[in-house]
Amino acid sequence: MDVQKAFGERLLQLRKRAGLSQMGLAERCGAGMVGQRVGEVERGEGNPTLETIGRFAEGLGCDPIELFVFDPKAVGERLSQLDARLLDFWNGADEQTKAKAIRILSELA
Repeated sequence: MDVQKAFGERLLQLRKRAGLSQMGLAERCGAGMVGQRVGEVERGEGNPTLETIGRFAEGLGCDPIELFVFDPKAVGERLSQLDARLLDFWNGADEQTKAKAIRILSELA
C-alpha cells in the first residue's frame, strides 16, 4: 500500500465532504498553509509532518486519526457499516447539527 497516496486520497475525500476548496482548507489550517501544499499532499506528492497532519485535522474539524481511515469499508469489518456511516456523519457535521443529533439520540435511549 502506498501510504502517501492513500493519505492524500483520504484528505481529498474529507475536504470535499466538508465542502472546502484547497484554498479554503489551507485558510482553516492557519498561517503558512497554502492551497498548493494541500494539493501536493492530496496527489501523494507531499509527505506531511505530524504538525501538518494536526493542522489538516483542525481545518477539517476531525480527529487526526480520521485522516488515516483509508478505507472506511475495511474498518466496517470491525465496525458495522452503520457505525462507519455515523462516524463519517459526525466528522462532517457542524456543532449545531451534532447537538441536534445528541438530543434525538437521547430521546431514543
